[in-house]
Amino acid sequence: MLVFLSGISASGKGTVIAELAKQLPNLQFFKSATTRPRRENEDAYIYLTQEEFDQKVQNDEFFETEPVHGFYYGVLNQSLDMIIAQPDKIFIKDIDVHGMERIVKFLKGKAKVITIFLDAPDNVLYDRLIKRGESPERATIRLQRGQLERSYKDKYNHVIENIDLDKTVNLIKEIILKSM
Repeated sequence: MLVFLSGISASGKGTVIAELAKQLPNLQFFKSATTRPRRENEDAYIYLTQEEFDQKVQNDEFFETEPVHGFYYGVLNQSLDMIIAQPDKIFIKDIDVHGMERIVKFLKGKAKVITIFLDAPDNVLYDRLIKRGESPERATIRLQRGQLERSYKDKYNHVIENIDLDKTVNLIKEIILKSM
């Protein structure tokens, strides 16, 4: 089973996934690749230089790639093969709205997928971005994409407003356990 979390920047995707990993020991991370620099104490991606990423694109190693906020992200073909080959395991991934659609379509009939969209009011998102070290200009740029991302909410199995971390984590944990 694959659980996708999408949402606007600072909606809490990484924080929620980290909390779920503490509470669900059998949860495994589905890692995609990115050219974005690694944040402190983060291990959510396969971190590549732009040159390494471009080489994998040339070698046709990606299922899909997407530019987001000035960096590139991509899902490796071998990662999708792993999901299909291990249907009894629970994988979780934060993903862009476009990537989610393509992968869900590809996995239909091959693997169970749960999609969850996290949101929060813009002022809360902005404050979270500033607290994690974004400049006001960069925070504004990241939030501008929010309108596009929110337009995809109806394509998700679940939409959760992530204001209270514990409530959000408990709700997602319940969704996962009911789907097993």
